[in-house]
Amino acid sequence: MIEIPDPQNRDLTKFFPDSPSNFLATSILEGHMGQVLADDAQRPNVVVLTLPNIKYNILGGDAGHPAAREYLEKLPRLSPLFFGAPGWKELFISVHANKLVVRKRYAFSSQSLDPAHLRLLRAKLAPEFTTRRIDLPLAQQIAAHKEEITKEQLFGFKSAEDFMQRGIGYAAFDGNRMVCIAAAGSACSKGIEIQINTNSKYQGRGLASAVGAELILWCLENGIDPNWDAATEISAGLARKLGYTSLGAYDAYHYVGSKFLVTLINAFRRLRGKEI
Repeated sequence: MIEIPDPQNRDLTKFFPDSPSNFLATSILEGHMGQVLADDAQRPNVVVLTLPNIKYNILGGDAGHPAAREYLEKLPRLSPLFFGAPGWKELFISVHANKLVVRKRYAFSSQSLDPAHLRLLRAKLAPEFTTRRIDLPLAQQIAAHKEEITKEQLFGFKSAEDFMQRGIGYAAFDGNRMVCIAAAGSACSKGIEIQINTNSKYQGRGLASAVGAELILWCLENGIDPNWDAATEISAGLARKLGYTSLGAYDAYHYVGSKFLVTLINAFRRLRGKEI
């Protein structure tokens, strides 16, 4: 597989009729993040969208082509997977039987968002907290210091400067301490993917809903679609509180590379009675 330069100049969306409900595929295809790999740069049959730093893969194109099996055989362990075209799931199971963990994700629509409701949530921010829009120095701080609430932020941007050009975000403070961030995790022509993180010591105090509401209001006022795609039931609950409409759950896959590890993970999930 070789990297396709300038993927934004190619019509590659046709290879992903079943792409996930988030905007990550579009962000990669538009050249904002990650890599686009193909078996042939001029006449591709198999196309993979990947974020190498987290081993994230969206598999597209002809799953029956020999290059598809070859790619899966070399797949690194602990790789999140999305099957963007028919046949890939079946091929994966034939190559890596019983080495796949299935997790639920939750898709949402932003069409029902109500600005009046969002303003009420924003107004509920406790008086001891302040919010501010993320500027360049703060974006640089978030990018440089990966801590509890910053490590998942700005993942779809090449730099703090790139975030300032294409992204938007707000942060809440307790005095000088940043305790919650609601920002674009990635951005593309369709809109942004919302990423919210709250300091664990401050959870349950309405910060995520208040700061998230402020971010979403800005998006609605500026014609930006604030997409929400939840990895946990907690995130899904916050989406519903903010006014998103549920589109239902869908399966996300993780190749762990070991039958024993799959058995261990599934046993632990049953023991805890929830997703891990």
